[in-house]
Amino acid sequence: MDSPTSDAIDLDQPVQVGILTEGKPTLAMVLVGLVLQESQPLDIYIVDTAESAVIKRDDVVFAMRLAFDRGVHCGYEPIKERNRAFSVGRLRLLDELRGTLICFMDDDIVLDPAAVRKLYGWARQAGTFGFVSPVTKNWGNADSLLPGRPHYSPGGLIYQDETVRRLLQEYYSTTSDVLDARGSGERLWEKAFLSELFPALGRECQVRADCLSYHLDYRERPLRYRIDDDVVQASMAHARRMAASARS
Repeated sequence: MDSPTSDAIDLDQPVQVGILTEGKPTLAMVLVGLVLQESQPLDIYIVDTAESAVIKRDDVVFAMRLAFDRGVHCGYEPIKERNRAFSVGRLRLLDELRGTLICFMDDDIVLDPAAVRKLYGWARQAGTFGFVSPVTKNWGNADSLLPGRPHYSPGGLIYQDETVRRLLQEYYSTTSDVLDARGSGERLWEKAFLSELFPALGRECQVRADCLSYHLDYRERPLRYRIDDDVVQASMAHARRMAASARS
C-alpha cells in the first residue's frame, strides 16, 4: 500500500480528539482546555466508561455547552463494558475518529492553549508521519521505561491512513491492556505499543519541547506506570510484528 503524501492532510479538516473517561473529576477541565485551543479547529468525542454517566454532572454539561458556544463538535457515548473497558472504549473512539489527524486524550491531561496549533503546524510540514507529542509535566516516571526515544503521550497527533487505522483496530480488538480490569491472554501497554509501532512502520515521530501538557491527578503520580519491563518488551515486540506484517 502506498503511503499518502503531504497532500493527504486536508487543511480544512479538524483534528479529531477522542477522550476515554472513567469519570474523573478533572474531565471538565480537560474539555475546557481543548475548547479554548488557539486557532486550530477540533472535533471532540467522549466515550464514558464510568458507572455513573458523566453527562449528568453540571461541570461536564457546562463544559459541553461552552463547546457548543465555541462551535466545537463534542460527541458523547456511554458504554457498559467492564472487563475490557479501556480497549473497547478505544475501539468505539476509533469508530468516530476517521480523519487523517487523530488524537487520544486522557481525562486528566490538560493541553497548553497553543499546543494543538504547534503540533498541527509541525504535522502540516511533515506530511506522512507517525506521531508528534507534547511534553507532559507532572507525569511521574511514565517515560523512563522508554529512554532515549520519542514516546507517544496523550494529546499527541497521530497520522491515520488506512494502514494505521487497520492496525489500531486490530490491536484494540485482539489485546488486553494493563488498564483493562480483566482480559484473556498476555497484557500489553498501549504507550509502549504506539511508541514502537510507528518507527517500525518507518514513520517519523517527535516529541516537541515547545508543546506542553499537564497531568492534573497529582495523587496518581507516585503509582502510575509501574509497568514491568516484560510488559514493555512484549508490547514493543507485538508492535514490530504487526508493522512487519503490514509492510510485507
